[in-house]
Amino acid sequence: MHSGTFGGYFPLELNLSEQHYYPTARGYRSARSALYHLLTEKKPQRLWLPRLICQSVIEAVKAARVEIAWYTLDEALFPQLPAVLAESDFVLFVDYMGHCQPQKEKLMRLYPAGRIIFDHSQSFYNAPEPVFATVYSPRKFFGVADGGLLVTQDAMPLPASQDRDSFTRMTHLLLQHEYGTRAGYEDFQHAETALEDIEASGMSALTEKLLLSVNYQKIKAVRQRNYMFLRQQLASINASPFCADDIAGPFCYPLYFTGKKLRPRLIEQGIFVASYWQEVLSHVSEKSVEADYVNYMVPLPCDQRYEIADLKVMCQRVLDVIADK
Repeated sequence: MHSGTFGGYFPLELNLSEQHYYPTARGYRSARSALYHLLTEKKPQRLWLPRLICQSVIEAVKAARVEIAWYTLDEALFPQLPAVLAESDFVLFVDYMGHCQPQKEKLMRLYPAGRIIFDHSQSFYNAPEPVFATVYSPRKFFGVADGGLLVTQDAMPLPASQDRDSFTRMTHLLLQHEYGTRAGYEDFQHAETALEDIEASGMSALTEKLLLSVNYQKIKAVRQRNYMFLRQQLASINASPFCADDIAGPFCYPLYFTGKKLRPRLIEQGIFVASYWQEVLSHVSEKSVEADYVNYMVPLPCDQRYEIADLKVMCQRVLDVIADK
């Protein structure tokens, strides 16, 4: 709808679609904001969380004053939970890097779907299951500074406030266009820190319009193409059992290599692989599934920024790092 004013400067030229990728999803300031609002409205007494989890999820649960029970994962990344949940217990499970469809299906067979929350922060293109709730984090897939999505069949009120500060967290995205990724990294960190405050806040108008302008199907296809190329090139050195060939719009190509810690050397070579959940190491045993995942699972980028020619260069750098004694 028009703003009611006429003339003046032009807005960003965004090719807005008529609806979001998940039309029934509720928009929030961030995924943690969505989870916090869900928990404060539904008030479960206790929530089972995996030891392998982002600190922001833990903080959202604590802020909602919900008791936390912890579970570990087996080597197939399946939760080690009681055979029967207590009546007021809920379970949150992370779709790790989008590779956990079998685990989710097994969970839904074993436990009441109405008490399961799926965290799809790393699996945007995996559709919501018929469970209590599914949470998404679009900024892990697209060029936005914030935003979270919540899909639930339960009735919920709208958040009491709407985010109006998204424009202050956009600097790194603009710098990246002018000067490259390195130039915007400090501002990216500031933007991430700015999202640490936990409140039930709706998605900003800016982020909503940016997400409405995303070509989701094109990006999905590019990610799948790039993922398959990396799988072809690196499968022989990848010990991960979770690199299937039917991943929808993959988050990354997860390279599991225990011969050495690759991450510092790859970053030196200009491959900026994220380091997920280092804080987990202080809560698990050194030889646990969780510790191995944090230490040795390297999320190689396979997203829409790259052509096959780019990935050939990246693969060679990866192989050179591994070969370098």
